[in-house]
Amino acid sequence: ESIARETGGAKPDVLECDTGSQRSIRTFAAQVRAKVDRLDVLVNNAGAQNMERHLSPDGIEATFATNALGYFILTNELLDLLKASAPSRIVNVASTFAGGLDLGDLEFTRRPYGNVPAYKQSKQANRMLTWALARRLEGTRVTANAMSPGLVMTGLYRDMKGFGRVFMQLFGMIAGRTVVQGADTVTWLATSPEVEGVSNKFWDK
Repeated sequence: ESIARETGGAKPDVLECDTGSQRSIRTFAAQVRAKVDRLDVLVNNAGAQNMERHLSPDGIEATFATNALGYFILTNELLDLLKASAPSRIVNVASTFAGGLDLGDLEFTRRPYGNVPAYKQSKQANRMLTWALARRLEGTRVTANAMSPGLVMTGLYRDMKGFGRVFMQLFGMIAGRTVVQGADTVTWLATSPEVEGVSNKFWDK
């Protein structure tokens, strides 16, 4: 409704996609391809943080399936459309809070599961996917960049319990960002002429 008001009557389409489900992703991508003949920007943004280890509908550890594989599969599904629409852009929402990617145990089957390590490695995977995409897309006029929105108070930590939840609430009140503030950099990367043709970068603030 706010988009319609601020653009003078544009009617955005809203399509649902569960990035933890490969079937949902492919259904969504097919809907996009059926609705539009060009795609200027793809923003991948998923940030699930599961307090306990559980599996996606495809039998994959859910944090990695949602945050990392979801980006990869959706981008691949829409890549031909992005190339045909070039110049176009891919923006992957990642994090400065990234690391610990264990390629020998992506799903925490051999090491103890922790919601923080699982989240951190999925965000590292987002950044590494961006670099891989940027290299593979050289010469296509499709750019790939990653960014960090900062600590945005979106409810990501709502399932935390005890001291951890209290700490995140207090820390969020002091250092957290609103949803609008968190969207600032990603909106700039998606729309600004200043980054036309710029690829393979990580952006923060």
